[in-house]
Amino acid sequence: MSVQKRSARSARWQWWDAARAVAGSGVLAPPSPATAVRMARGVWYHGPTLTTLFAVAAARHPDKVAVVDDDGAITYAELYRQITALADHLLTDSGTGPRSIAVLCRNHRGFVVGAAAAAAVGAEVVAINTEMPETQLLAVLDRHRPDVLVHDDEYSEAIRSSDAVGTAICLDRETVGKGQVARPRRNWTSGRVTLLTSGTTGLAKGVPRTISPWGIVQLAATGCARIGLRRDDVALIGPPFFHGFGLVAALGAVAVGATMVCHRRFDARRMAEDIRRHDITVLYLVPVMVQRLLAQSDIDELVRAHRLRIAVTGAAPITSATVIGFHRTFGPILVNGYGSTEAGLVSIATPDDLVDEPSTVGTPALGVSIRITDDTGHRLPDGQTGKILVRGPLDYSGYTPDANAPARRKMVVDRHVDTGDVGHVDHRGRLFISGRSDDMIVSGGENVFPAEIEDVLSTHPAVADTVVVGVEDAEYGQVLNAFVVITDGSALDADELKRHVLASLERYKVPKRFVSIDAIPRNPSGKVMRGRLPIG
Repeated sequence: MSVQKRSARSARWQWWDAARAVAGSGVLAPPSPATAVRMARGVWYHGPTLTTLFAVAAARHPDKVAVVDDDGAITYAELYRQITALADHLLTDSGTGPRSIAVLCRNHRGFVVGAAAAAAVGAEVVAINTEMPETQLLAVLDRHRPDVLVHDDEYSEAIRSSDAVGTAICLDRETVGKGQVARPRRNWTSGRVTLLTSGTTGLAKGVPRTISPWGIVQLAATGCARIGLRRDDVALIGPPFFHGFGLVAALGAVAVGATMVCHRRFDARRMAEDIRRHDITVLYLVPVMVQRLLAQSDIDELVRAHRLRIAVTGAAPITSATVIGFHRTFGPILVNGYGSTEAGLVSIATPDDLVDEPSTVGTPALGVSIRITDDTGHRLPDGQTGKILVRGPLDYSGYTPDANAPARRKMVVDRHVDTGDVGHVDHRGRLFISGRSDDMIVSGGENVFPAEIEDVLSTHPAVADTVVVGVEDAEYGQVLNAFVVITDGSALDADELKRHVLASLERYKVPKRFVSIDAIPRNPSGKVMRGRLPIG
């Protein structure tokens, strides 16, 4: 079967699965006449913006808990009231609003209020990474120069050092949006949402997105078909809201009227306790969070009789050993999503996919086309490894211009964006990632992708975490160095680890050197910060 016919058939089945999932989610349950009027009013005010999700949820489930965070619980009605009050505060007497609003908040209701209020006034929403060093934060603010910055109090001192911000609103200290009652003003301008790349190779780049209603429908349909969110779900969201993964998880919960649980900082012990304390049914976490959750010594007791029915991971590579370990503890309920800031959501591997092939990232999401090409953009057949190019419902139009850096843009072929990853598609249409194209190591004339070696090393019982890098060598050009985090009570045995790799891979893929370190440096989404490794 051709790639085009297979993709069309897959899309038809996804739409059918999505329709069944939506029907079972409770979203289509007929509201009362009064509720229907309130829902219609919210749509009339906010149109094709993300604020409509909050307006409809508040109309339909006013007294239901929307968010449980470090400050307690807040209902949908109260959350929407805070959103409209902040939006009213942002507008001038003539009804005009700011051009752009940046949000610098950790995972709590403040991020949601700031982003939704920005959308309500038609402003561009710029989600700022909360883990940036001060110098990078100031550089990002200088590049985007937001008219308004909604932020947590912990960033107040750094913000005072910047002259790039028009107005700063600290939601921890100010009462904007908390004590006011405001009638929403009508706005149908579908503003942009700008997310930042991971910044693993330099200053994070801004990727602006214009949110189209059809794009949202396709993303929502994919989520319904693969995850099956329901309005009675309680979703624990670990990934940061400023990241696309965390943001989509939060909006998905609002779309069906579920309750989301979040914390300003991730703690594996608390996550395990939350699963039982809050009767969590849906869990979102990046791979490094999965590893740390499973590393709890009494994890089986902590999550005994859990109510989890689905867990979703993504944003960074996950090893086969971690997938298998999660299944062993929680059962075959893990879903693995793959995407990028530039390309958006690309593919999703269902629990059945991961039971069959733990290393796959699944089949394309609705509205997504995947091409495997050579370096010139020509397609390669199934099974051959090449560049992964993607066309999705959210068009990529380049990075935010930066006066202090040269213009950069991903390769685009027929609206398919180069993800920067390399991989292949099997005969069933499932995508497999070999690694980043710029991470490829040429050792003795052989091309090696570190991810393959890392996946094998992670299956050794003494290895808790690992990353493989290339180091310059006079004889081979580059040689492989493996940095490993050893499990408690174990000692580094380089010869044993070499034999373990050699049992599964070719000899030229065996690292020449193994280095024990306390922790692999990662960013909030779990991607390795290779520049921070102790390479001598």
